[in-house]
Parts: sequence; structure tokens; C-alpha cells
Amino acid sequence: MSRQNPNFRDAVVESVTFLDSTAPPRWKGRVQLPGEHRPVDILIFNLQGEFQAVPALCPHEGCDLTHCPLLNENILVCPAHSRRIDLKVSELRVKELDGQFLVSLNTTSLFETAENRTEITSGSEGFETVLQLREEIDKLRLATLKQEKQIRVITQSMDAMLSESEQQKLKLKEKVHQQQALSRFVDRVMDTIDDLLVVIDTEGRILRLNTAVERELGLTEAELLGTGIDELLTPLEQQHLAGQLPDLPWPIRSVLLETIRLSGYYAGEHELLGKNRDNAKSIYWLKSSLLHSEQGKLEGAVVTALNITELKNRETQLQLSAKVFENSSEAIFITDPQGAIMEVNAAFCSITGYERSEVLGRNPRILKSKLHDKPFYKRLWRSLLDEGGWKGEIWDRRKNGEFCPMLLSINAVADKLGQLTHYVAISTDISHQKQTERELKQLAYYDVLTSLPNRSLFKNRFEHEICLAERNNTRLALFFLDLDHFKNVNDTLGHWAGDCLLQIISTRIQGCLRKTDTVARMGGDEFTIILPGLIGITDVTELARKLIDAMTKPVQIKDHTVFVGVSIGIAIFPDDGNDFYTLTKHADTAMYAAKAKGRGLFQYYEAGMNEAAHQRLLLENALRLAIEREEFQLYYQPKADSSLSRITGAEALIRWRRPGFGIIPPDRFIAIAEETALIIPLGKWILKTACLQAKAWANQLAGFRIAVNLSPLQLLADDFIAVLDRILAETGTKPEWIELEVTEGLVMLDIEKATERLHQIRERGIHVAMDDFGTGYSSLSYLQKLPIHTLKIDRSFIMAYTNDPASSEAAFIKTIVSFGQVLNMTVVAEGVETESQLALLQSFGCDEIQGYYLSPPLSADEFQRRWIDHGIVE
Repeated sequence: MSRQNPNFRDAVVESVTFLDSTAPPRWKGRVQLPGEHRPVDILIFNLQGEFQAVPALCPHEGCDLTHCPLLNENILVCPAHSRRIDLKVSELRVKELDGQFLVSLNTTSLFETAENRTEITSGSEGFETVLQLREEIDKLRLATLKQEKQIRVITQSMDAMLSESEQQKLKLKEKVHQQQALSRFVDRVMDTIDDLLVVIDTEGRILRLNTAVERELGLTEAELLGTGIDELLTPLEQQHLAGQLPDLPWPIRSVLLETIRLSGYYAGEHELLGKNRDNAKSIYWLKSSLLHSEQGKLEGAVVTALNITELKNRETQLQLSAKVFENSSEAIFITDPQGAIMEVNAAFCSITGYERSEVLGRNPRILKSKLHDKPFYKRLWRSLLDEGGWKGEIWDRRKNGEFCPMLLSINAVADKLGQLTHYVAISTDISHQKQTERELKQLAYYDVLTSLPNRSLFKNRFEHEICLAERNNTRLALFFLDLDHFKNVNDTLGHWAGDCLLQIISTRIQGCLRKTDTVARMGGDEFTIILPGLIGITDVTELARKLIDAMTKPVQIKDHTVFVGVSIGIAIFPDDGNDFYTLTKHADTAMYAAKAKGRGLFQYYEAGMNEAAHQRLLLENALRLAIEREEFQLYYQPKADSSLSRITGAEALIRWRRPGFGIIPPDRFIAIAEETALIIPLGKWILKTACLQAKAWANQLAGFRIAVNLSPLQLLADDFIAVLDRILAETGTKPEWIELEVTEGLVMLDIEKATERLHQIRERGIHVAMDDFGTGYSSLSYLQKLPIHTLKIDRSFIMAYTNDPASSEAAFIKTIVSFGQVLNMTVVAEGVETESQLALLQSFGCDEIQGYYLSPPLSADEFQRRWIDHGIVE
């Protein structure tokens, strides 16, 4: 065996890659050269069965030769500078061993690459050094091979571990899937159970539940999970369970769980609270047991609940039926199919006079009076057998022999298969029923509240009176009465007060009528009256005035004194119609005409009123739209001291700029606004607009104040003070810049509530004025209690003055001025138009005046130019 040349050493080619896309194909790999710190890339060619290798980089400049072609099958040409490299003279010898390439390296020759050039010198000393280096390199190579082997072993071990880990992960994932599938299966099983099922932890918190819980209680799973099971019990039942527990050495977090823990099992009847806890609660039969782990550790409890509400209801119905049977005032007896009496109630014994023991087992024919013939009983039994029941009047006989008329109802009772099991008979004394029928018939024609005839009876009587009038050639009058301000009493004091008022008013109306007249309550606050046998209409007018006088008197309702009025519409037969519906319609139309004229009046029906009613309806609809569109504008009429030295303020007066109709004065629409409650949104707009204007002018004229009129609905509304505060805050208006005016009639609607509201207004620093003073029912006793700053004399008194200081009109004006001075109030005269009126007021010491003598109402811009910018000019 030949010995290998010591100048050559074998090195393993690593990272070998076969390049089949080049011509010819070749291998590329790396080899560690002696003396080099980094491996060198080489190219290996198969030339006629022999392997030849050259560096992959040109030794001249390092150009990559990987894809260079071969010339003459053994010459590589560098593409950068055309250097030729002959593979046959290469110093890299290659052989293949066990699928690996080994390169024999000549250590004595000079090997140059692009990465490193090393020069080996000749001589014995240099040769020894090379040998030492070679030995060191061999050691390093062996160490590297050993490390690579260790790395391969570690890598294989890690691969095995990773493979095992992946298998474990797959097994774990499979177990998780199985657990999830099992959990879903358990959920499905739980959800198929109709009973409620809840799992709780050791503190009574809900861990799991089925869909029956959500369906029955109306609570979602998200709402219930984590909440205490005790929250589903009523507080009373929680308290009851807590009272049954002994003293425990640990804090109680759930009374239901502790109750279960005491014996390991619990069953009981409970109400469970659902989402809507105000509704009727359902009753459930709770069964529960403790839940332990495999190691025996307590994990909580499982609670099931069966809805027994229907069973409880049936039980209650049975108990109720038994009580009804026993305590019923009607005689009830039950027989078997052959007619033998099986049971009777106490009323049966009371009515018939028989004891229970005397009739049990006997036939009901013991009650037979023998007043009915055989065909009667044949019809009874035929109906009973064919139709399963019979009902009718029958004469029975008591034990003492007395006869009594009875209303008997017999019904056959069958089982589920339709087989007859019992007969149930209910017997009532027919005399009492007949009496009841008569009473019901009586009630059907009379108003329950006032005991007056109702609409149905009134119609019958009215049609009867029409027939008499036609026969006797006379007239009759139909009055239609509607109370004024009745709604305010209902809204402020309540419906109980309205009912009391209607009863008092009905008594007053009856006191004004003749015996032949008929009064009825049509509904609400509407009454109708029939005056028959008329020749003329004098009696009609007198009655209308009498009724108005009676209605305007104050009404005392417990601690409240209220004032109402009445508006009356009158239609005459046959002048205004000849049937009930036409005359009531015309009387109703006339009543609305009376209201439109100012209330507290009566009005005969006139041709054309229907058109007026239609126009009123159109006006009401237009008014609703106008409020939405804000088609309104405030005008301001100035007030001055009586010496005409300065302007003290102004009264805000609303005008409606209706498109196509021009400016509409307030007397055309304010009454409609109050009747329809549109005055509430309209009043808010007036107050807010006036506050904004008061703020602008108060900064220009010291002591200036704008007065705003309040309607009864505004002042007595529950939220008025809150609305007032909000408007003041939103507009930045100081309270002393505005004045609120109320009328005597408004205060009289409800003195107590109105007084309370006026005090609240005054407490805010807002001035309060009583408008139209002298036209109502003012008295010193209640005026002293009202928080009034200002009295405004009604314009009607000023207009009535006839330039005679000694007249009664002048005296009346003086009285009002003195009245205000005594009460330390500012007195303002409205409607001042002449010099003589002003002089009279000045002589009486009236504080301020308002009227056309000073100025008509002006728009804000005109008022600014005339009175704010220039003031009073002598």
C-alpha cells in the first residue's frame, strides 16, 4: 500500500451545491485552506470521469467564476480581464468518498485567492514551521469535525424533542377538542332541559346556566354570570333563609349556598326575580345539591328550578273554587249521573232549610214544588242530555213547604273521554236578580256622579217633548251649558275637586229650574236643559241670566275657594231645528259663540254661526302653525309717571303677523290659545322675547321694566317656576327688569295655589301686578295676603269717566287709588286717552298712567326711537 504524499492533506468540501443550469454542470462548495481564517469557495468539474477543482473567485481580482463557460473543455476564462485558468494544472485534487468531496491540498506550493494570499518560503526552518502549522490545522480540523458531530447529535436530539413536542401538542390539542366537544355536548344537554339549571361557585356566584334560565327570567347569560344566586330571590325569601341558618364561624356570602351546605341538599318553593321585577313573579320548585371535585373539595352547588306557577295557580284555583263553593251566596249542589246528591254548600242549606246530612244521597226531587207540568221537566232533561246543560226559572219548595222562585242552572260534567261524571246545579233566588235588573236599568239612564239624567235619557225626554210641542203648537228651548275654567280646577286641584265642583254645580242648576224642566249631564263639564211649553222667549232669557248669576258665585271645595263661570248656547224649537241632533248641534254652536264673546254670557243660535264655528276651527289650526313658525311680534305700550316726567316701563302686547291677513290683534286668538292650551308654548315665547328686550332697554334707561301678562294655564302649571328660572338664565335678564301681570279672575281660580306661585315669583325679585283690577271679586282680606306690587285700574273705569269729578265713576276711581295707597302698592291707570282723565288721576295721586294719551303700542324699533332715545318731550 503506497503511502500518501506528506505534502498533500485531505479537506472535506462543505455546503456543496450542484449547478445544473450552467454549461457544463458543476458543483460549488467550501473548503477550509491551511492558514486561512475563513473558508474558500471552490468549483468542482467532472472532466472525463475525473474531478478537478479551482477557486470560485479569480485569483487576480476576485471576479466570480461560478457561471463562466469552459473553453476546450478545461479552460476557464475570467469575464473581467480574460485571465485563463487551466483545470488540468490545478493544485486542488478532488476525489469522491461516501457521497462527499475531499480536496487534497498541496501545502508546499503557493496558493493564492481573492480573499488571501500566503507565501510559503523554502528551507528547513520554514518547512518545520509549515509542518507544525499543519499539525495544528489537523487538530483544529478534528476538533471542528468533533464539534460538527456533536452539533449533529444535538440537532438530531432537538429534532426528536421538537417532534415529540409537536406530537404532545397534537395530543393536547386533540384533548382540548374533545373537552370542547364534551362541553358543547353538555351545553346541548343542559339546554334541552326545560328546568332552569344553574351552577354556582363556593361564594354563590353563578358560573354556568342553561338557556331555560334566560328564556324564563328574561336575563342574558352575560347579565347573570358572576352575579350572586341570592339576587334571584326576593328580599323576603333571602331574609327567611338567613333566619333558618345557625351561627356560622365564617361570613355568609350566599344564604342559599349555606342552606344547601348544611345538609348537602336542599329543596323548597321560591319566587325567582326576572328582568322586569315589577311584573308578577313566577313560582319555582328549587332542588339543589353540593358539587365536589374528584378529590372531595367543595366547588359549589348545582341548582335546578322547576316552574310550578301553573300548578300553584291550579292549586289556588282549586282552593278558591272550594271557598267559592262553600261561601257562595247561591245554592250549589252536585249529583252523580243517577241524580243522587253528593255535595251541597252552606247557601243550599240556608235557602232550602235542609241540613247537609239530610240531602246527601237523596234525589233533588225533594225540592219539587209540583207547580210545573210533565212537559216542563221533559224539556229540562232533553236539554240536559242533548246539550249538556239547562238554565231557566223554576219554582222550588223549601223544607218548611214555602215556594220560592229560583233561577236554576244545571250543567253536565264529563271526563276526558266524554263520559258523564257529575251534574252541577246552581240556584239563585230570582227575586233578588229581578231587583238588581231594575236597579241596573235605572242606572243606565242616570249619571253616576250627579244623579242627573244622562245623554240617553235626555234624548228620550227631548224627543218626547218635541212630540208634545208639535201637538200643542208650543215651543221649547234647549240650553247647552259649558263651565268656564273647569279644566283649570281639574288640572290644579285634581279630578276629585272637579267631581265635587260638578256635583255642586248640578245642584245649583236644579235650583234654578221649574218642575217641568229637565237638566242632564252630557259628559265632562257640559250640561243640557229642556224648557218645554214656551209661548215666548222671555222665560228663556230670565233662566239664562239666573243660571249665569248662580254659576259666578264662589264655590267652596274643602279648603279651596274657586270661581267658575258658565257659557250658555240656546236653540229654539222649531225655529232652529226640529230634531234632537240639529238642535243640540245649534245650541252647542251658540255656546261657543258665547265663549268667543268673553265667557260668562248666553247666546241664542243665529244663522251663520256654523260658518263662524268653521272659521274658528281654521283659525285654531292656523294658530298652531303660527307658533311653530314664530309668526308673532311683540308691541310695547309705554307707562309714565302721572306727572309725565319720565318713562317707567312698558307693557308687552302680542300681535300675530298672519301671512295674507296682516296683523291680527290678540282678542282674536288669545281665547282660542287658552282653550286649546296653545297659550303654554306661546306664553313661553312671549316671556323669552320680552326678557331679551328688557335686557336691552334696561341698560339704556334706569329703572325701566317690561310687564308681561300671564294666563291661568301658565301660572298654575306645575313647571312654571322652572320655566321662568330657565328663561331668566338663558336670556341673562335680571328679575327687576320685568313685571308679571295676573288678573283677578286668574287668582280666583285657585287662591291658595296662585298665592303660592306669586310668592315664589316675588321671592326672585320680580315685580307682580294685578291687571284689570275692579272687574272681579277683589277684597281687602285676600289682597293683603297677595304679594302684589302694583294695581292696574281696568280701562273700563277710565273710559266710563264723563269729565265730571263729582260723578260716581270718578268716586270709584278714587276708591281704587286710595285702596292701593292703603296697601302701599303702585297704582297704574290703563286706557288713559284724554287730558281730563289725566287731570283726574293726577288729582287723586295715581302713580302711573298707560294709554293712547301717552302712546299707542309700538314695535320695538319704533319704541326705541320714540321713547328710549328721546324720552318724554314737553
